[in-house]
Amino acid sequence: MKIGVAKVGQERRVVIIKNNTTLSFTAEGLSCVLSDMRSFISAFDYLKFESLEEVKVEKFLPPLVPKKVFLPAVNFRSHSQESSTKPPEEPYFFTKFSNTVVGPDEEVILPKGASRVDYEGEIGIVIGKKGKYIPRERALDYVFGYTVVNDVSVRDMQYPERHPYGLNWVLGKGVDTALPIGPWIVTKEDAGWPMKISTRVNGEVRQNGTTEEMVFDAATLISYVSNGITLEPGDLITTGTPSGVAEFTGSRYLEDGDVVEVIVDKIGTLRNMVKREA
Repeated sequence: MKIGVAKVGQERRVVIIKNNTTLSFTAEGLSCVLSDMRSFISAFDYLKFESLEEVKVEKFLPPLVPKKVFLPAVNFRSHSQESSTKPPEEPYFFTKFSNTVVGPDEEVILPKGASRVDYEGEIGIVIGKKGKYIPRERALDYVFGYTVVNDVSVRDMQYPERHPYGLNWVLGKGVDTALPIGPWIVTKEDAGWPMKISTRVNGEVRQNGTTEEMVFDAATLISYVSNGITLEPGDLITTGTPSGVAEFTGSRYLEDGDVVEVIVDKIGTLRNMVKREA
């Protein structure tokens, strides 16, 4: 099942995309659930999907604005090789905030003075129920579904390493519009592992990989990050990115007017335009 968030008339609505038709619930009294994906995920098992009607979508919005986002560094072997970085012995996460989230067909803004803005196509693992200290063997039971993300990275700010403090993860990863998410969430029953990830800039393939390259699989990432942190419906954990990023390949960085597409075979295509900040 494909589930998104869209502008329908003057309302923000959770919608179901089925056979190229967009549907929404007709039941009264569900406005608080149907206007927010995190609430929708929490109520998912109690909803009756017989009461759906076709709706006209003006615009698809980010399918969710996560309360918590966790992104693992160097979690694809091919990315480890291209960056000459040894994979960590256990998952190593950084995070992003709500200011970074934009939806499909929205703009990624290049910050003033930045000349090395990069793309990183990834899959987002959407948490479906509350959990803490989750055993790896049960971790996928906590997944609601999967979406597509682009971990936009400002290399000017991220590098060089500030010894002894490490990379500047906050500014390098956390600027406004640095986390496109979309176009929708596909429930886990319809998007199993492995999956293929590719990234195109103006139609040119820059990344082309598979989740079989992951150093730590989805279950390990979920279990690890829940060690002391309570995961809640709508939280997001990404997979990491395959090789092909501009920083380590000599490819051109993102520039004003570019169109970036991240394609995941079992989910869909996340497309965003790039614009220089005025």
